[in-house]
Amino acid sequence: MKKLLEKELKSSPLWGILVETVKKIPNFEAHKIEVRDEVLPEKPDIAAEELSRLMSIPLGEALVILDELRKTPREVEEEVSKPIREPSHELAALGGTFSKIHYGHLMLLSVGVRSGRKLVIGVTTDGFAKTLGKEYRVPPFDERVRRLRSVLAERGWLERCSIVPLNDPYGATVEDPDIEVLVTSPFTHFRGIEINRIRVKRGMKPLEIVVPARPSMGWKAHLEH
Repeated sequence: MKKLLEKELKSSPLWGILVETVKKIPNFEAHKIEVRDEVLPEKPDIAAEELSRLMSIPLGEALVILDELRKTPREVEEEVSKPIREPSHELAALGGTFSKIHYGHLMLLSVGVRSGRKLVIGVTTDGFAKTLGKEYRVPPFDERVRRLRSVLAERGWLERCSIVPLNDPYGATVEDPDIEVLVTSPFTHFRGIEINRIRVKRGMKPLEIVVPARPSMGWKAHLEH
């Protein structure tokens, strides 16, 4: 029932007014970051009413924050199917193991190709993957790259992307001064902060860090591929 009411509200003409009003709240961005980094990883299915009570914020603010940070499967598909506008940056980057492509990956890739005219995708090598303590079997590097290329081609993104081996947590992001944007999940956002510290020490500009909305079914809901 609560989900239905939220859906009806978002289809109302008043929704746009609510969003515009809420975004003027002084602490809105800080609250959104707190929800993204601390609340959703622990409570991915939290309702707006509970979030409102938990953070002592207005219900309207909770609704807008969750709408910006969490997407249903249908909303994910709608989001990634939108035409790509001319990006404001030349080169973006992201990384992952890509053991099996899931909706979290799809959101990362979609935001990546929209963030830069070219996207560098680091895929963890077999050796590096063994050091990550994964609780599941990680397929061989070539197999993971093949699946990734298939998804990119299916979406029409392949020509914009360059897939490279990732032997450590940072890869080209701490070596290539031309990279301008880093796309991360909420769980790896801290790596972006580490990367920027290293870049500054090496005389490079810090990267813009972009964290896509979280699929409401979780980052690990697999695509049929």
